[in-house]
Amino acid sequence: MNLKDGFCCTAALLFLSMSSLTVLAQQTVETLQVTGTRIADNNLGSISSLSREQIDKINPASTLDLLNRIPNIVIAENGVAGGVSFVSVRGGESNFTLVLIDGVAVNDSTNSRGGGFDFSQINPQSIERIEIYRGGISAIYGGEAISGVIHIITREDAAPAIHLEVGSDKQLNAGLNVSHQYDNGVSVLASLSSRQREASDFASAESQQGLFKIAFANAKQNHRLLVTYSDNDNVSFAEDSGGEQYAMPQLAEQRNSEQWLLGLNNTLQLNQSNGINLNLSWLNRQESSDHPGISEGVQSGVPASNIDSEFTRSEIEVFLNHQFNQATTIVIGVSARDSEGRNTGYLDYGFQLPVDFVLEQNSQSAFMEAKYAQDYFAIDLGLRYDDADNFDSETSIRFAGHYDLSETVNLFAVYNEGYKLPSFFALAHPLVGNPDLQPERSINKELGFRWDVEIGQVTFALFENDFSDLVDFDAELFTSVNRSRVEASGIELSTNFELTSWLQLSVDVSYVDISVDGQKSELRRRPKWFGGASLDAQWENVTISIFTDVRDEYLDSSIPTGLVELGGYAKYGVAANWQLSENLQTNLNIDNALAHNIQDSVGFENNDTNFRVGMTYQF
Repeated sequence: MNLKDGFCCTAALLFLSMSSLTVLAQQTVETLQVTGTRIADNNLGSISSLSREQIDKINPASTLDLLNRIPNIVIAENGVAGGVSFVSVRGGESNFTLVLIDGVAVNDSTNSRGGGFDFSQINPQSIERIEIYRGGISAIYGGEAISGVIHIITREDAAPAIHLEVGSDKQLNAGLNVSHQYDNGVSVLASLSSRQREASDFASAESQQGLFKIAFANAKQNHRLLVTYSDNDNVSFAEDSGGEQYAMPQLAEQRNSEQWLLGLNNTLQLNQSNGINLNLSWLNRQESSDHPGISEGVQSGVPASNIDSEFTRSEIEVFLNHQFNQATTIVIGVSARDSEGRNTGYLDYGFQLPVDFVLEQNSQSAFMEAKYAQDYFAIDLGLRYDDADNFDSETSIRFAGHYDLSETVNLFAVYNEGYKLPSFFALAHPLVGNPDLQPERSINKELGFRWDVEIGQVTFALFENDFSDLVDFDAELFTSVNRSRVEASGIELSTNFELTSWLQLSVDVSYVDISVDGQKSELRRRPKWFGGASLDAQWENVTISIFTDVRDEYLDSSIPTGLVELGGYAKYGVAANWQLSENLQTNLNIDNALAHNIQDSVGFENNDTNFRVGMTYQF
């Protein structure tokens, strides 16, 4: 029996056992997921999060817009709709960040972006909480997490409601949530959502998504089955094309994708000191791309192409929690993962050059995490061993500690070692792939403090990331090679103040200094200085949020222009909600309120104010 068959059989058996249980209890097993650890109440360093309540106040148009409201990360998108997104944590590439949905890794190793995630696959209407861990953490999750982790936790309990919204650029958003809690401890949640936007003939996005979750919980056990599906159609000028200003030919790329995700999480509390967790997951993502090509400019052109890809990953994980005493907790577990990537299609050089490949990879892992905590300090240690096909085994370690300097000041320090296996695209692509590539590696260090002041909290961190053996394209050899070394160091400051009982202020500032192969350098789309601020007010049934996103000038490039410097900008927005009655709420969102000239990428302009109005009705 292979891993996928085993997953299906186990899921069926556990689902049947869930439906037969009718135990009613006064309390349930706690299954709160905390990014970067399997131990509850861990203090791990730099984590930012947004709750469902905060997401409702923001009312983002997309998950990428939601990420833009989280401090100390860089977000960019090719155009206002349909374009490829870019997320950088502490100077890392977009594919250095592991993306999880309810603990399931969803990075696609088959795509040309080297494993970067397409955030249009998840609608903010389906999100209960989102957390970002800044720093590599392979000792917990294995490969992929060498710069950071973005963890999307889906809705747990949503009041039955319908949401409708319209806006500029022919925006039409709709969502429906239905849930029910049964007396025997079983709960059911279904969420459907649809989004569409057409900014121009060359920039549009359409998405339909569904989420179904069934859970059972009592004092001794907790089981959750998650099923999500998404279908996306995107039209945009291709990445590096120069957008509407410079693209030649003036033709857009069309990308269509589908994604299925199944996750089964099971927790059994054996006694007061011991618990066991069994997690199974299956991910399938398919993408089709019709690329018009890019004419030669300052840089070499890109041929037209028509490519279909499919990525499938199955995983099983088992771990034990043991609490020796009030101070000491240990987690020991194993996992197995089976991944397969397929690529079919051709590049058009005047003749069709096939670029088909199939690659399968299996890996087995063993991991341990231990925590020792006293009243004023705690130490956390992580250790993981990974053995993947065709690569040497990897051992990753992690150390985190914090110390209460006083009742209001907490010091923390973190050290992580990480690695990332080359993507299937880099390994197996018949034109530019190299099967001899070695893993990319990272060492992450962090030192900081949290200061609880009378009206809020201040967090400050110094960090240093050392990325080595990075995968790069060698034009002379016309293949991918390991060669670059990037060092990124900097500071992060974030504050949250409650100025009055009805007014809150949040401010964040980041500085990142980057060197490549020992030489001072500036990488694409990574400003040295960036930050944001939000002023949130609430009067009775009305909430208003005024926010800004600020960044210094930064470098980017396109094939028509080569490397250019884009000016910095300050983008302002407003989000307002009015609870008209117990069941009815209205919302108003204004983005780029001052209509500033914004270019996240060369030639992709966003000069217009965008607005949305909508309502939510709870039945």
